[in-house]
Amino acid sequence: MKKKVLSAILAASMVMGLAACGNNGPVPTASEDTQTATEAPAAEAPAAETTEAAADVVPGVDGFEPFADQVTLRVAVYDRGDNGNGCSDVENNYWTNWVQENFGDKYNIKVEYVGITRSDVMTDYAMLASTNTLPTLCMEYDYDKLATWASDGYLQPIDLEQFKTIAPTYWANMEENGLTGYTQFDGEDYIVLGKRPYGNTNYTFVTWYRKDWLKEAGYDGSYPATNTELLEALGKMVENGHQYPMSGSKVAGAGADQNYSFRDYPQDELTWCTTGDYQVPALSTEAQKRLLKWNNELYNDGYLNPEYYLRSTDDVNADFINGKAFQWSGYVSSTMDVLNSFYENNPDAELGVMVCDSKLVKDETWGSSNAFRPNNIFGAMVGFANNATPDEVKAGEMYLEWMAQDENLFTMTWGIEGVNFNYDENGNPVAVGDQSGLPEQQGHNNNVDYWMVVTASKSFGDIESDIKAINPQGLPQDFYEDILANYKGQLALYEAGSVNVDCLFGGALESVTEYGTSLKEEIYPEYRDQLVMCKPDEFDALYDELSQKYLDAGYQEIIDERQEMFEAGETTKLQ
Repeated sequence: MKKKVLSAILAASMVMGLAACGNNGPVPTASEDTQTATEAPAAEAPAAETTEAAADVVPGVDGFEPFADQVTLRVAVYDRGDNGNGCSDVENNYWTNWVQENFGDKYNIKVEYVGITRSDVMTDYAMLASTNTLPTLCMEYDYDKLATWASDGYLQPIDLEQFKTIAPTYWANMEENGLTGYTQFDGEDYIVLGKRPYGNTNYTFVTWYRKDWLKEAGYDGSYPATNTELLEALGKMVENGHQYPMSGSKVAGAGADQNYSFRDYPQDELTWCTTGDYQVPALSTEAQKRLLKWNNELYNDGYLNPEYYLRSTDDVNADFINGKAFQWSGYVSSTMDVLNSFYENNPDAELGVMVCDSKLVKDETWGSSNAFRPNNIFGAMVGFANNATPDEVKAGEMYLEWMAQDENLFTMTWGIEGVNFNYDENGNPVAVGDQSGLPEQQGHNNNVDYWMVVTASKSFGDIESDIKAINPQGLPQDFYEDILANYKGQLALYEAGSVNVDCLFGGALESVTEYGTSLKEEIYPEYRDQLVMCKPDEFDALYDELSQKYLDAGYQEIIDERQEMFEAGETTKLQ
């Protein structure tokens, strides 16, 4: 019988809600997922070693000593699969070796990175748990996944007094950013957390579009304000010879078909709580119906590739690079291979960035708006594997503290001067735009999957400097002003209450564990394709039919369990 987990912080946060939560995941952001997690091996979790509060104990890195016997530290790192903007082998590259040489060798620690499939996190962790090979440091961006891991026995409790002694810088960062209240499940401390700057927005995930195509069609180049206006513009693009301008690919992985821009605002709190989570597609809701009806329109009007259901994100990237797609979305980074390749193939093209309006702009015809999914105040959450020895736990705490040191975080974030970045006339680091082919090439978003344990994004403490730091470099166009404007627009929507952070639950949702994977990976893609490709006059009846089947396949149980937790006061509240 699974232990029911309850996070103590949620009892307080229910009163005020949470300030904001990425691929993609994401994010990615955005794009994160919760999938079936099997039970961990029934082994006793070793107790964490308690550090004596002796007078001669020196906190932090100044007190680090090499282990007498070598300790193996296994650290989870995302494997994003495409490798188009990063290291070819996330487990073994220049930067993993740099960590070994500058941290591991110094303290007699063998650092091993464990690749975790970004689009299938829970399945990977379940497989590792079943073979008793979980990484020492288990990490993720989604709170509910950590709650599930604690519930399923993957994690061991943390001795926070020891942690504060070994990792005082890391803990101070948590205190400064209001994160110390999120460590507990069921009254025990299980996780520590990195920060997420500007978590009430999602400004680092950007859509680029062909401004020149819009001008060619007789517009001023601004992205259409509503879907109705976009349909008109797409029609003119097709008339101008641009076939399938919206490209298209099959739905796959986490965060498929997020419906935030198709919801009614202000949101109904129960609907927000029970069906608002982005990880399991909300088929049967009005918002999902609007989203799929929109895609049905794009498909039947010929704006989507008719074989989209056979295509991957790589095909979408290729369409954009080869000048065949109107728009492309991705996380902003100083080095962006897709944009580099785009301009190589389309040297005379003019791109624009979709900028979020500071007011909620509604399209009554399509029931859509410019709303989005904000992030959260915490970034990566880190727990220690159930079978980690006291020395391995200590090595993991040392790793977190070492990574939190300014000089180490700077090098992992920016790289090497003259190779990965250069200083400008004001003494600020500026990343090299194209690092392809370099042995020192940084991974996804400037190595973020290695330093995410400390912070989810580069930050100098002010938004202008931070956007300059991630603004794509070495391109014919500069996007700084538009990216800043997009941030300001998103922030204004958030502060006006026009967008909301997802509901957080005070425990593992057993229904999601049981049904989430099959709903998301098998049933929803099948039903979605039927709805997108059916005749428009068949859509409504088919949506009702498939929605009932989806509910019967487990989604109703997920809704019911979420409602039970909501009514029991075990969730956050709608802001």
